[in-house]
Amino acid sequence: MTNTPMNQTLADALEKLVGQELSSVTFIRDYVQLAFEGASISAYTAPTVMCGSESLSLGQPGYRDGLCGQIGCRVERTEVDDLRVSIVFEGRVVVSISLRDDDYRGPEALEFSLDQRDRIWVV
Repeated sequence: MTNTPMNQTLADALEKLVGQELSSVTFIRDYVQLAFEGASISAYTAPTVMCGSESLSLGQPGYRDGLCGQIGCRVERTEVDDLRVSIVFEGRVVVSISLRDDDYRGPEALEFSLDQRDRIWVV
């Protein structure tokens, strides 16, 4: 049984990442997993990394360094809209996962889990 309200939205759940550090980035064949303090995001649509005016996408030089460079950084805020899920880290680096139909590589863009006992969101 979970203590998470059944009507809690993904946006509400992602707010629980605020203040947490990114603990690891794992590249698994065709997706990326971002792990926090108990929570995780499996991004089946490759995230983009925004550092100032520079945008890095999977396959570009510096992409993996930009993503892994956030390990140990705290989440300042999260944002969810019809186009993307974004995680804003200290230092204003933004990791975004597109929710646009054209960017999906499978049936889901991402899976978010607060912890092993809690609710999972699939988008």
